[in-house]
Amino acid sequence: MKLKQAVVFAILMENNEGIKVKAPSYILEKLEMCEKMEHPERLLDSGNFAKFNRWLEKWDIEGD
Repeated sequence: MKLKQAVVFAILMENNEGIKVKAPSYILEKLEMCEKMEHPERLLDSGNFAKFNRWLEKWDIEGD
């Protein structure tokens, strides 16, 4: 898994009450999707996409 894929996965897991309320099947599905996608940020809604972009900017990482 590449760094951006891992960050998208982390963002998906922090929504609502975080990981404690997420079913194992949901976690596995999102993990597999993030691993397979070249641009996993496409999985994010607009608010989380903005969060992803702020993270890229903070750490001076180029977006695609």
